[in-house]
Amino acid sequence: MKIKIYNHGRVFLTVFILSLVTVSFSQYLSPVSSVDGVNIFLAWLPLSAMLSLIFIFGRHAIAPLIISFALVNNWLMDLTLSQASLLLLCQFVPVLLACAIVRWRLGNRWRHGMPNKKMGVRIFWLGFFAPAAIKLSLFISSIWVAYPATFADFFDSPSTIYNIISVQSLICAALIFSMMFYYPLRMLVNPHYARAFWRRSVKLSFSAHNRIFTVSWLLAVVTVVIILCAPFESKYIAGYLVPVIFILFMSGIRHLTAPLICFSWAVTAFFLISHNHNFFHGVQTEYSLAFILSVLISVTICILYMAYIYNHSEWLKRVWRSQAMTDPLTGLANLRALELHLAKHDYNIVCCLHLNNLEFLSRHYGMMMRVHCKRTITRELQPMMLKNEKLFQLPGSELLLVLKGQDPTARLQQMVNFLNGRKILWHSTAIDMEFGASWGRIEGSGESLHHMLGQLSWLSEQACKTQHVMALTTSLDAVSDQTTERVLLLHKVKLALEEGGLKLYAQPIQKADGSGYHEILTRLISNGEILTPDQFIPIIAQFNLSVRFDMQVVETLLQWLQAHPMPSPLVRFSVNLMPMTLMQKNAAQQLMALFQRYCVSPCSVIIEITEEQAFSHAEISLHNIQQLQDYGFLIAIDDFGTGYANFERLKRLNADIVKIDGCFVKEIARESMDAMIVKAICSMAKAKSLAVIAEYVETEEQRAILLDLGVDYLQGYLIGRPQPLAD
Repeated sequence: MKIKIYNHGRVFLTVFILSLVTVSFSQYLSPVSSVDGVNIFLAWLPLSAMLSLIFIFGRHAIAPLIISFALVNNWLMDLTLSQASLLLLCQFVPVLLACAIVRWRLGNRWRHGMPNKKMGVRIFWLGFFAPAAIKLSLFISSIWVAYPATFADFFDSPSTIYNIISVQSLICAALIFSMMFYYPLRMLVNPHYARAFWRRSVKLSFSAHNRIFTVSWLLAVVTVVIILCAPFESKYIAGYLVPVIFILFMSGIRHLTAPLICFSWAVTAFFLISHNHNFFHGVQTEYSLAFILSVLISVTICILYMAYIYNHSEWLKRVWRSQAMTDPLTGLANLRALELHLAKHDYNIVCCLHLNNLEFLSRHYGMMMRVHCKRTITRELQPMMLKNEKLFQLPGSELLLVLKGQDPTARLQQMVNFLNGRKILWHSTAIDMEFGASWGRIEGSGESLHHMLGQLSWLSEQACKTQHVMALTTSLDAVSDQTTERVLLLHKVKLALEEGGLKLYAQPIQKADGSGYHEILTRLISNGEILTPDQFIPIIAQFNLSVRFDMQVVETLLQWLQAHPMPSPLVRFSVNLMPMTLMQKNAAQQLMALFQRYCVSPCSVIIEITEEQAFSHAEISLHNIQQLQDYGFLIAIDDFGTGYANFERLKRLNADIVKIDGCFVKEIARESMDAMIVKAICSMAKAKSLAVIAEYVETEEQRAILLDLGVDYLQGYLIGRPQPLAD
């Protein structure tokens, strides 16, 4: 409680001292002009001081200001208690009423941020309403109370035009000169604001690209003001230099900040109307004086609005520039930002971090999973990066790092090892992801930089296989050849798909008695060259051609089945579908539509899918599989046992066939563990009424062991090599 009282007392004493000094000083500084032998204020500066202190301290300034004004009034005027009280009411009630209305309209921050888009409310209520209300209340009070004749003109001017000039003097004080008191007082009270004003206004205005203009502008303004305030008079000085002042401030708005331009204008206007020999040259009547003050008020409003418009446009430019440099989903800086960053800094090491299976996982879990992964990786790598090192977003499965310092290979390897040892959680599901990285030194910008990033992308993808960071140094030519070869291979694959260059092969899958069916294998033919699956499958997966490829394979098979019908509806072939295919919403409908068009029964074809698809939680993939089963297709799980499969999942598997991966078959004659695994899979499959197929059967010994363990079908070179379907 004592601390609170002490704080309130300290604030009151601070505001009171500032109020007393500022009000007294402003009263002394208030410029006065004599027209037709009558002295009249050109700007009543105590009003400026009052508004400035209210802007800084809010309601805490009211009591100290009232006491300060009472003391100053008593010092300057010989008034009775009733006259002094009524004068205080006339001076304060209109201002406090205007402040209350502005706060009601603008909210808690009504005292801050001038100029801004709500500036019109403040200009009207504080700049016009309050001065007019002060003059009106003084006029009314002079009717009720007889003030001393010495101060009669202050309350009731001898003519209407003098009343207008009195109101204009109050408007000038509120609009123009409040900022002349506000900025110095706020910097005096708050040193942090003084530093911020220096950094955001003064230092910014004298930055490298503004320095020449700002210095020239200041010299021009000071020179014109000195000439206009000089003791000698000349009609040429007034006629030519007064418009120059206005032009200078209009041009300065573009290069100076709003606080600096407002403060500079207030100081300049004060000197012009205080030393008004040339500024008011030829002003002999009250009408001319009223016109000059109107011009000052109008120019001030124009400066305020132009400063706001320009500052707002500059703010919008910064926002748009920031948005143009930022990926909207991940919030990371993009390729544009990378180019700008490299241009500003002298270090030149760029690293590419590849997220190996992100493309596939994002199709299972959705695009926001990709965004979440990149955000998480960025957050976890940030503590391992130095000052001015940044991460950048690339489309696809890469992130770019700009590093400095020595030994980038060791640092990158540490990051890769760290990431490979962690799992990313997505909706409480742990996601396994493999990482690879590469780095290189920048040799240029523009196209050369983009070409280098493509090479780094390829290298980082290869690095995932070895788990070692690869450097783009001596292997530059090799990488260029590899990336060029990849582009050429993509062209060949697309050409084969466009020209229908698919050649189907069939490999037998048989029971012990020799009955069974065939698996369809595919080769692509492009300009007479045969492309094998190890060549074109990675290209098809990487460049999202899987749906197009799978549908062409199925349609080619259906054309053969239509041309070679069989009377009995037995299974004749199995067809593999790539993981990306079943991630498409209408994949199942497309397949069913093909079978309906060629009038082929789904019972004649088995659909083989991967473990990832079978055990995926992706709704689209599971929905497509269910639709195919409902239509009549048998579903086989290919390469069972190597990835996602386990006995718990096998227990709830919704399929018809499992194909045991060849890694459990190749060494089954020498590895008892492989035999135990195969037997366990067969036992569980039988309990689920699933057929079991073993792949890569190449010897009679393997055949005998597998049949003895309970395998239903065998596939491999021992059973039969792939043969062209046409044969």
